[in-house]
Amino acid sequence: MKRLVASLLLALPLVAGCGDASSTSTPPDDDASAIPDDAALLDAPLPDAPSPIDTPPSAMPEVPSPPPPPVDVPVAAPDVPPPPPPPPVMACIATAAIGDGGGTCSGIDQAFSARGINAGYYPFRVLRPIVQYSGDHDGDGATVFSAGPRRRGVVLQTIPVGAYVGLSTIPGNYDPPTGCDVATCGNPSRAACGDSSPALRAPVAGFYWGYAYQGASHMQGWINVPSGALEFAGYDPRHPCALGPAGADYEVHSVCGRATACRGTHPTCGQVNRCNEGDDDCGRTQCGAMSGGPLTPTAWRRTVILPRGHTCTLRDPPNPAVRCLENGRERDFFFVYPFGAYLYWAQNSTTRAWLHDGDRVQVYFHNRDAQGVLWDFVEVLSSGAPTLTPASDGSGSGSGCSDTRPENCHPCRNGGTCGWVQDVFLGG
Repeated sequence: MKRLVASLLLALPLVAGCGDASSTSTPPDDDASAIPDDAALLDAPLPDAPSPIDTPPSAMPEVPSPPPPPVDVPVAAPDVPPPPPPPPVMACIATAAIGDGGGTCSGIDQAFSARGINAGYYPFRVLRPIVQYSGDHDGDGATVFSAGPRRRGVVLQTIPVGAYVGLSTIPGNYDPPTGCDVATCGNPSRAACGDSSPALRAPVAGFYWGYAYQGASHMQGWINVPSGALEFAGYDPRHPCALGPAGADYEVHSVCGRATACRGTHPTCGQVNRCNEGDDDCGRTQCGAMSGGPLTPTAWRRTVILPRGHTCTLRDPPNPAVRCLENGRERDFFFVYPFGAYLYWAQNSTTRAWLHDGDRVQVYFHNRDAQGVLWDFVEVLSSGAPTLTPASDGSGSGSGCSDTRPENCHPCRNGGTCGWVQDVFLGG
């Protein structure tokens, strides 16, 4: 784990907008440091197209020209110049925000079901060391997992030269076949997504959400990408496939109209996302959920806390300060970080952002899944990292929102951060 990292306070305006493992705006802070412009980020020019080969003059004796062909026989077209080379990769990769997610619990905005959260990754090779953050950071950057005086975000790691990063696609990659989600808990032979080349998730204040691999910890977080720090690796068949932090996702199959290639398994989105994923979401007891349902939001306000956890014995944590939590029969399923917790797009799904200890949230849905883990769908009401985990104004809990009228609940109505977190990370 690299230790020496340049100090950075993230406070620029944002730029952006029942499946298993798989932006918003906020005012800038007065003391914001400059964050590199992402317009020139990640560009990897492709080789120039070859020029036509000049034909040497013939040394043969001159031969009389044949008579012109009949009018109904096509004449060969004149030589056409080769097409120009494709543009730099990042100039043609579209970015997008949330998406519909493929269904929500009780119709509550953004309380996505896991079968519709099917994120993939765009692979890049690290050319210069880059820093990965959990959120807004104003510390000295010399120590990982250490917050500064006013912001709770921390440095997760410095990703070294030669490592790879996968930058996340949009999460709502949802195109199931008709009749996929049925009362019998879905059909595992059918895919919950059809597109293996979704758009890149839009950056926030110049930061991309992603994970590091092949030479760095697989932690997920915000990656600040200075110009020239990354090159696109997706066309190089020697690069290791970007399959997500747990190896259960997929690398995009086509970028800018050209197929990708990688070393290792290269599954499609549909092969790793089945329609029966997340059947126990939303308190579906007929599919194994133990309990669950919407709550009265104003009665369920909680603070993010650090749970006890236990020493990891079956998994190797990225840092000795990280402990473990069980998930059903898997003793070391979740890592417990000493500063906060992942916020997920859906239960047991793809990570979305970081919550930090002391953040205040409002709970809308409370569900114990088939493995016995309690999950809460929350909106952030106050945040220690307001740029990368912006808070909501809480207005969505009004207008008749209650446990009996969840259709009137609209969390993050005017922006902010919403998502799922394990209940063990929330206190009174």
